[in-house]
Amino acid sequence: RLHLTVDGDESELEDLVKARTVRAMVTWLDEKLHGAVTATASITATASVAAPAEIAVETGAEMGAEMGAEMGAEMGAEMGDGVGVGIAPKRLVAQESVRSEPAGDPTEMLAGTRFLITGGGPVGAYLAELLGEHGAGGQLGVLDSEQAGAGFDGVLVLDGLTNLDEPLLPDVFPLLQRALAAGPRWLLAAGGRDASGAADGMPGLFRTIAREYPELTARFVEVDPAAEPEVLARQLLDELLTASDAPVVARHGGDRYVTDLVPVELGALAAGGAGPAGDGTAEAAAIGLEPDSVVVLIGGARGITPWFARALASASRCRIELVGRTPLPDGPEDPALAAAGDKAALVAALARRGLRNPAEIDRTAQRILAAREVAATIAELTELGGEVRYHTLDVRDAAATRALLAGIHAEHGRLDGLVYAAGIIEDKLIAEKDPASFTRVFDTKVDGARAVLAGLDELPGAPRFVVFFGSIAAAYGNRGQADYAAANDAIDAIGTRYAARTGVRCLTVHWGPWAPGAGHGGMVTAELSREYARRGIGLIDPEEGALALLRELAWADAKVYSVVYTASGW
Repeated sequence: RLHLTVDGDESELEDLVKARTVRAMVTWLDEKLHGAVTATASITATASVAAPAEIAVETGAEMGAEMGAEMGAEMGAEMGDGVGVGIAPKRLVAQESVRSEPAGDPTEMLAGTRFLITGGGPVGAYLAELLGEHGAGGQLGVLDSEQAGAGFDGVLVLDGLTNLDEPLLPDVFPLLQRALAAGPRWLLAAGGRDASGAADGMPGLFRTIAREYPELTARFVEVDPAAEPEVLARQLLDELLTASDAPVVARHGGDRYVTDLVPVELGALAAGGAGPAGDGTAEAAAIGLEPDSVVVLIGGARGITPWFARALASASRCRIELVGRTPLPDGPEDPALAAAGDKAALVAALARRGLRNPAEIDRTAQRILAAREVAATIAELTELGGEVRYHTLDVRDAAATRALLAGIHAEHGRLDGLVYAAGIIEDKLIAEKDPASFTRVFDTKVDGARAVLAGLDELPGAPRFVVFFGSIAAAYGNRGQADYAAANDAIDAIGTRYAARTGVRCLTVHWGPWAPGAGHGGMVTAELSREYARRGIGLIDPEEGALALLRELAWADAKVYSVVYTASGW
């Protein structure tokens, strides 16, 4: 903490208290420390603004910039138990380029192999013929996932080219899981770039398959469904023969494309930071937000989303409608439980009250902590000057979601923006993943997104912007998160089609992990934050992450429908 003694007018210190970001506070301190302020420094890694007599400044971002992400993160972990330490994220945008790779000899590679081809219609038939010409055998069609585990050298899932009215995920997961368990050499799936959405989520899933099974040729091939079946069959055969680390490729015309994520700055408009005071006011004005504006944040009362809500409230004083699954208690918390400030203390207090089942104790403690975080978010946003309400909703209930959005619009006569951050995680490696769990994770994210967009379609006017909170797991794949990577990749595709259909600014932000901050967890626990620090993986500073999104909405090209923000490589 920096204990400040101010010589002169206390209004100077009030300026610091009003600063809502690390950058603004550090700039103020830098100016004053070289002027009339005497400071004694005893630094802790927190991110809160205390009473005027005592200011707590988060230092991880500055240290990380000067000393490198690894050293800054490790120092922050030592200073503050790994909590609240983060750095400013970098911006990555997908860029597609032609990339040819060497192909092996078909007879040498395919002679004596067995393939299972599902779906594809004429494409599958032509591909089977081509494989046969090079000495491969196998079968067409599959009735259930049992056959996929019969020891084929390759499993080729072409249903995305024929069953365009039915999405492949999550139903195709058991087949893929059984095929992987049998140890094939090839696992390939194909789908089209079209409005059907049949292959939504498959690229994110295959990026994770490639990480969990590095010895396997695992690839999703995006093709043009309107091309001749013989052409598509030849392209898919080429992919079987191509040695490449790319788990996702696209075939357009006669070319083969691979997408890379490359750093792209926002440009001169955003170069000066978020407004003259670093508070996001310039960005809010550029977006068109004002005190009468209404922004809905679904999944917005816990985790990382409150940081963006805080940035909105601070920069525009707009009306904020928070939506989440966590129910708020009807009355004040039991004093005996209220005195328990963390989970360990809550567990002990609940045990003293007679609860004996460890799972029940854990669920009860989690529920109490979640309700506290929601209440703290509401109180914080109210203090920042925003008009805030909280709604309890399970976004998987499509009818209730549409009704809530309609009610908010009817009351205010407008709905200016919507942020969708709902989702659950149930991490397991593919080999250990319960298909029901995969479906639960996938559907919670994807069905909720579809319900939200359907609700927006029914409103009299369109919002200024829609933001989907995705995950870097969708962009790169991540071991243990096949379902989560697939779900976040799917909402990216859904949002892109919505933007193209309506003209509404719809942006999917695939976030890297955020550092925990005061009052709100990041994407990682304190323990995982320390492990990331040990491995040199940077975490996003919460305030910098929130301001990055404001800048993105204010200054970025509206035709950029998807972007990655991360504080570290992946």
